[in-house]
Amino acid sequence: MENRSGRELLPDLLRGFAIILVVLGHCIQEGSGPGYRTEQQYFDDRFYQFIYSFHMPLFMMISGYLSWRGIDGAGEKNERIRLLKRKARALLVPVFAWTALDYLRILIMNHFKGDPQPQALIFVYFYNALNNLWFLWAVWWCFLVVFVMHCFLRDCIAVYVLGFLALFVIPDGLGIGAYKYMLPYFLFGYYMHACMQHRQWRLDFRPKIWVVAVAGLAFAGLFLYYDRDSFIYLTGYKLVGKQVKEQLWIDVYRMLVGFAGSLFFVLLWQYIVICFDDQNEIRKVKIKWNMLRQLGMHSMGVYILSGYLVIFLIQRLDFIDHPSYVWNILETVAVLAASLCGAIILGKIPVLKRLVGK
Repeated sequence: MENRSGRELLPDLLRGFAIILVVLGHCIQEGSGPGYRTEQQYFDDRFYQFIYSFHMPLFMMISGYLSWRGIDGAGEKNERIRLLKRKARALLVPVFAWTALDYLRILIMNHFKGDPQPQALIFVYFYNALNNLWFLWAVWWCFLVVFVMHCFLRDCIAVYVLGFLALFVIPDGLGIGAYKYMLPYFLFGYYMHACMQHRQWRLDFRPKIWVVAVAGLAFAGLFLYYDRDSFIYLTGYKLVGKQVKEQLWIDVYRMLVGFAGSLFFVLLWQYIVICFDDQNEIRKVKIKWNMLRQLGMHSMGVYILSGYLVIFLIQRLDFIDHPSYVWNILETVAVLAASLCGAIILGKIPVLKRLVGK
């Protein structure tokens, strides 16, 4: 389950699978015609709902899983400081750098159009940065929560419970609602890795096929009830100022469907990978998951670059005026290919590699 560099194969494959869904979801949203986009009809699209029911929870589980080794290994003060610096460089430098580039573009366009420049430039810049690349912010804040809990509060369960209850009253502005929604998945991945290390479990066991089937049925059963209200972007997370019973059901339901979908695809991919490994031993054939693994290894860069490609290319060169999954898949392939090439190239240039989290 590892390649020559010692990287675990399954997390990279899962991230590759998840980033494909991320880009496909964005292409359905932005590349299905202006009417479809402006009227937000994609929130009623069943395939779009399927993708959004679990793909970001799956990404966050993997992020938590991969964060365990760094946090657990940072026992000394200097090690903790170095870890925080590494995480900030990987997650926050891309956010502020891309926001600066985008902001510079807007200032130049306004200048040539003769439009007045915005007041309080620094304030506007930081406000835009806080709203840009939301998933990187989500990983950063989830990482900080677990880092503080592990290093300073000894993973106190009581504090976790109080913190979880507090999430229902903390405001949702500036993307905080989505960060709160992501935190349980990060925690699950993190502590699953910790449990695996404690019990000496490995990722190279094959789950029983009936376990995979039961997980799939559970996800399918829960997904039947997924609708517009299930999107965190539409209904938020907090209970204050809302119908408490209804909002609490929405929060609990979408958390459950996110867990069910994520666990199902983790088990399914694990089963598939182990089956191929068994066949390799029989046939003496080395099967490479190269493209999917490359997408997983460079998923941050693909996430960043694909977002800009979708907004500045797919959205503006949209040749259709109605939804078409065939067209969306073609758009997805093109965006993924361009984003992966861009992420690899930028990652090899010392002065630019921070743009893609390297």
